[in-house]
Amino acid sequence: MLVAHTNEGERVNLAENQDLLTLKRLRKQTKFFCPECSEEVIMKVGTKRIPHYSHNKGSSCTESYERESEYHSTSKLILLNWLKEKGLNPVLEPYYPDIAQRPDIGVRYKGIDYAIEFQCSIISEELFAKRSRSYFQSGIIPIWILAGKNISRIGNNKISLSGFHYLFLRKTDSDNWVIPSFCPITKSFINIHHIVPITVKNAFSTYQIKPLNKADLSTLFCPKFHGQISKYEWYKELRKTKDFLPQTRGAFKNKFLRELYTHSLSPIYLPPEVGLPVFQAPLIETSPIQWQSYLFMDVLKEENPFSLEKVISCFHKRVYKNDIKIRRLPLVCGTDASFAVKEYLNLLVNLKVLAKEGGLYKRSSPYSIHESQSWLLRKEEAFYHEKGMLIMEGIKQPGIN
Repeated sequence: MLVAHTNEGERVNLAENQDLLTLKRLRKQTKFFCPECSEEVIMKVGTKRIPHYSHNKGSSCTESYERESEYHSTSKLILLNWLKEKGLNPVLEPYYPDIAQRPDIGVRYKGIDYAIEFQCSIISEELFAKRSRSYFQSGIIPIWILAGKNISRIGNNKISLSGFHYLFLRKTDSDNWVIPSFCPITKSFINIHHIVPITVKNAFSTYQIKPLNKADLSTLFCPKFHGQISKYEWYKELRKTKDFLPQTRGAFKNKFLRELYTHSLSPIYLPPEVGLPVFQAPLIETSPIQWQSYLFMDVLKEENPFSLEKVISCFHKRVYKNDIKIRRLPLVCGTDASFAVKEYLNLLVNLKVLAKEGGLYKRSSPYSIHESQSWLLRKEEAFYHEKGMLIMEGIKQPGIN
């Protein structure tokens, strides 16, 4: 906590005065109070840490600002100074009394008020969502920035994302997914974009790394990205996941696998149109292989024509039964998981797996059980070789018809 008030209501910002002798003298002469809870706070001045305020032990303040790390304090000061260098007028730790919240930085950009939150430690989904909802309701756009040290990269184009990571996911003005991140050690923005989940925890992604001295304001507020995952990389990872599922510990107790087996199916023998990437997939926590398998078993493998409404209804029934889980994204508004289902159906039409006529869908050719794994692998390879570019085009240029 770097900002407190005196008895007279004067705002004392420790980031603006780093002279230790002056601060120590001020500490002896003045009492300081938390802008949020109005409790008296202690000014801590030393040589090991940035000067800061701390609540007394046993404080009833709802926010634990005293737990802020040096990594956190340093990061928000670097971001504050960078925003000033870019010609803006950011405010450190502004307090919004109408919602009783105080972001790390408040700033106005192109007529819009932003609350910038740099988050190092894990907080609950409930608290994250509550704070974000309060900002939106007050007409303030929250930008939550993930600490760079919390990124778990898997090679050059994959990342491990927990439920906490996905809370930071938002859409840019150009309708791209992004998780903003910042590293105070390298002084670089790390925008994680083109995020396409392959399992609950792992996703394909692209990284845009911009040092502060080369970044402009759009890097933070309205980034634009280029990049695309490879059809061969997706297919390779998909096939590995299908092969691995039956071998997982406790597979015989797995409800999803048991249901596949009752339909004379196995992950290994799923048709190539199950497990396709769609742009809106981050809205669904369940892996693409699993939620698309449920739709395949419930509707898509049938020869009779079916409507979009029937597929959406089956999807929601699976959600109700907890077979499919929806991901909660507090920073994404006006979008629901059915968009991913619609994209998937449109993709199957484009791939000529389904035909659409008069508002109804029907398989272009009857589904047949595969004769052998080697036969299926050849069919899958041919499917991605012939139609892979079309599959990936849907991720690069999202849209719902």
